[in-house]
Amino acid sequence: MTVQPNSAPVPTPLLSGATVSKAHDDWTPEQKAQHKAEKKERKNARLRFFFGWCEGVQAFGSAF
Repeated sequence: MTVQPNSAPVPTPLLSGATVSKAHDDWTPEQKAQHKAEKKERKNARLRFFFGWCEGVQAFGSAF
């Protein structure tokens, strides 16, 4: 059997009984609200870019 040089590493299983803490468990409600607002703004920016791109494709029509 040959190993590919760019093969993905095998994930290590979690030990039973191990606790995994979430990254934002210790945030205050204000921090959570701020994070949510920033996440929503990033999503809206991606959607604006996407729909702007769609409008551009429609404007150029078959020339694209």
